[in-house]
Amino acid sequence: MAYNVNWFEDNMKPVLAEGLGNCSACCLRNLDKDLFCKKLTCVDERCCHFVFWVTKNPGQHRELLMGLPSKDMTEWFRKTTVERAQEITGNMINKALQNQNQYVK
Repeated sequence: MAYNVNWFEDNMKPVLAEGLGNCSACCLRNLDKDLFCKKLTCVDERCCHFVFWVTKNPGQHRELLMGLPSKDMTEWFRKTTVERAQEITGNMINKALQNQNQYVK
């Protein structure tokens, strides 16, 4: 299996959360926090908007809620550094905020 450096961007999306976040809505909530959650950015620190993560594929979401991450997902989290994962997720959050702001105007 080849390491897919774009796995997270291809399979996950941020959902803007009201208030201080919503970890209970995140599809990663039943997984190992040290391997998964601690690598990600869940807040845009410039404007303090929080997100939770969902999968683009509903079937994958269900599997994650049962605590069954795919091999590709586990490999991405194991091989991607914290700094790189936070850069990727931070960029995804920024893009989601920009898209939301386009519709608000």
